Amino acid sequence: MVLGVMGSDGKKMPPFFFKAGEKIRKETYFNVLKYTVMPWLKVDYPEGNYIWTQDGGLTHTSDLCQKFCTTNMAHFWPRDM
Repeated sequence: MVLGVMGSDGKKMPPFFFKAGEKIRKETYFNVLKYTVMPWLKVDYPEGNYIWTQDGGLTHTSDLCQKFCTTNMAHFWPRDM
Protein backbone atom coordinates (compact mmCIF):
# COMPACT_ATOMS: atom_id res chain seq x y z
CA MET A 1 0.00 0.00 0.00
CA VAL A 2 1.17 3.51 -0.72
CA LEU A 3 0.25 6.91 0.72
CA GLY A 4 0.26 9.84 -1.66
CA VAL A 5 -0.14 13.51 -0.75
CA MET A 6 -0.53 16.29 -3.27
CA GLY A 7 -1.59 19.90 -3.22
CA SER A 8 -3.82 21.82 -5.58
CA ASP A 9 -0.70 23.82 -6.50
CA GLY A 10 0.94 20.68 -7.89
CA LYS A 11 3.35 20.03 -5.01
CA LYS A 12 3.68 16.33 -4.21
CA MET A 13 5.10 14.51 -1.23
CA PRO A 14 7.25 11.56 -2.30
CA PRO A 15 5.11 8.42 -2.05
CA PHE A 16 5.26 6.58 1.25
CA PHE A 17 5.32 2.82 0.79
CA PHE A 18 4.09 0.62 3.61
CA LYS A 19 5.68 -2.79 4.00
CA ALA A 20 4.17 -5.54 1.87
CA GLY A 21 1.35 -7.20 3.80
CA GLU A 22 1.53 -4.65 6.62
CA LYS A 23 -1.74 -4.09 8.47
CA ILE A 24 -2.35 -0.35 8.59
CA ARG A 25 -3.55 0.29 12.10
CA LYS A 26 -4.18 3.67 13.71
CA GLU A 27 -0.71 3.66 15.31
CA THR A 28 0.91 2.93 11.94
CA TYR A 29 -0.95 5.76 10.23
CA PHE A 30 -0.29 8.11 13.17
CA ASN A 31 3.46 7.52 12.85
CA VAL A 32 3.35 8.26 9.12
CA LEU A 33 1.43 11.48 9.80
CA LYS A 34 3.84 12.55 12.55
CA TYR A 35 7.17 11.56 11.02
CA THR A 36 6.57 11.79 7.26
CA VAL A 37 3.59 13.97 6.38
CA MET A 38 4.02 16.76 8.96
CA PRO A 39 7.72 17.37 8.20
CA TRP A 40 6.88 17.59 4.49
CA LEU A 41 3.99 20.01 5.12
CA LYS A 42 6.19 22.23 7.31
CA VAL A 43 8.84 22.48 4.57
CA ASP A 44 6.55 22.82 1.56
CA TYR A 45 3.85 24.93 3.23
CA PRO A 46 5.69 26.87 5.96
CA GLU A 47 2.92 29.49 6.07
CA GLY A 48 0.34 26.76 6.78
CA ASN A 49 -1.55 27.53 3.58
CA TYR A 50 -3.13 24.10 3.21
CA ILE A 51 -6.25 22.23 4.30
CA TRP A 52 -5.75 18.59 5.31
CA THR A 53 -8.58 16.29 4.30
CA GLN A 54 -8.85 12.52 4.23
CA ASP A 55 -11.45 9.86 3.59
CA GLY A 56 -13.45 8.06 6.25
CA GLY A 57 -11.12 5.09 6.67
CA LEU A 58 -10.99 3.68 10.20
CA THR A 59 -7.37 4.69 10.70
CA HIS A 60 -8.11 8.23 9.49
CA THR A 61 -11.11 8.65 11.78
CA SER A 62 -9.52 7.14 14.89
CA ASP A 63 -9.47 9.42 17.92
CA LEU A 64 -5.65 9.23 17.95
CA CYS A 65 -5.27 10.52 14.38
CA GLN A 66 -8.12 13.04 14.61
CA LYS A 67 -6.59 14.60 17.73
CA PHE A 68 -3.16 14.74 16.11
CA CYS A 69 -4.53 16.40 12.97
CA THR A 70 -6.66 18.87 14.93
CA THR A 71 -3.68 19.84 17.09
CA ASN A 72 -0.92 19.88 14.46
CA MET A 73 -2.38 20.60 11.02
CA ALA A 74 -2.73 24.26 10.04
CA HIS A 75 -6.25 23.65 8.74
CA PHE A 76 -8.02 20.31 9.12
CA TRP A 77 -11.44 19.02 8.13
CA PRO A 78 -12.37 16.53 10.88
CA ARG A 79 -14.40 13.35 10.47
CA ASP A 80 -17.70 15.05 11.33
CA MET A 81 -17.29 17.78 8.73
